[in-house]
Amino acid sequence: MPERDDIEAQLRQELLRQAPEFELGTSLPGRVSALVRRSHRVRMAVVIGAAAVVVAAVAVPLSSLRSEPLGRKITPATTPTTPTTSTTPSTPTSTTTPPNVALAPFSCASLDLWTTPTGTPVSSTVTLGLVSATLTGTRATTPGDDPALSNPVLSVGQAVLSGPAVTQPFPSGFGFHMSVAPPAQADAVIPWSIAPASPQGSTSPPNSDALCLAEFPGFSLPTVLLGLDTGGAHCCTVVRAIAISSSGHGPVVDDEVGNPAASLAADGHSAVIVSADNAFAYAFGSYAASGLPLKVLQFGAGGFTDVTRQHLDLVAKDAATWWTTFNADPGNGLGVLAAWVADECVVGQATSAWSTVGQLQMQGKLGGPVGWPTGTAYVSALKTFLAQHGYCPA
Repeated sequence: MPERDDIEAQLRQELLRQAPEFELGTSLPGRVSALVRRSHRVRMAVVIGAAAVVVAAVAVPLSSLRSEPLGRKITPATTPTTPTTSTTPSTPTSTTTPPNVALAPFSCASLDLWTTPTGTPVSSTVTLGLVSATLTGTRATTPGDDPALSNPVLSVGQAVLSGPAVTQPFPSGFGFHMSVAPPAQADAVIPWSIAPASPQGSTSPPNSDALCLAEFPGFSLPTVLLGLDTGGAHCCTVVRAIAISSSGHGPVVDDEVGNPAASLAADGHSAVIVSADNAFAYAFGSYAASGLPLKVLQFGAGGFTDVTRQHLDLVAKDAATWWTTFNADPGNGLGVLAAWVADECVVGQATSAWSTVGQLQMQGKLGGPVGWPTGTAYVSALKTFLAQHGYCPA
């Protein structure tokens, strides 16, 4: 993990250079720069991206991987995106679906507002199977200099297909148009990417790939997903889901992910959203020194559901990452150690994890910065915290 350690060290230096108050645990002014907001989330995107890529590369159910080492007997599956950003609203591009070819369980469309001049009309279209979704609006700028969309409209309808595609009848007038409102915590619609991240973290503009269609269990048609940002420093990611039906759409459901990034990944024929548990931010250290254990979400009729315990292979990989990170800097690693213990509890290794914590305590390795619990107080606080959040029994 030397590359990730280097990234974290560079990120911590950059954060402290631009915003020393991160270490003080205080909030930034409302007019925080887009650079700082993007930088402070790279750390979590690196961790989440590595897990998301593992899932997205799997063409078989994740459960079948648990009997094999990761990376063995895995058949790669393509997860296409459909970049269709333009300066004027457009209709969906015709596509052909060859017979007997399985579709990926999600697709995302590019919407790069970062390099688009303010006042420019934009349109982004994504297609999955026989359904197409288009997001239109005008490039705007928030008071905090975030690229945003003014007057955004979401349109859903039947995709324009050609060739020997298998057809599915839709009722007359299938589809809908709706205005896109900001999340409850925001004053503007700020798109934020929820497409799969690369192992090294995404290098594309953070507001690209914010419009996706995804297949979830229990739905006959894809669900619209929007990645949104609330425009602050420690707040920030919102995933919005809108279920599509032959007669229209379901309610708009927002899940406030918080500080960590969120990215789509494939789980066989369905999609999942890979993120992290925001409850751990600031719990045992500054944000820069906090570890956030893996969290996997799925969307259903009742909203977003935590399905992390159905993906223990990913949790084990996440635990290994946090353990490496802790050992790289034990003096500032109690927040990271908390994430490791949480992951270990999820995969059924609570007894050995607490034994390791006890050994670290006897070795005097549970120290840390002034103002945060250390030693015996840390162990007591961690046990209480993990029990309250459903990770380890009290």
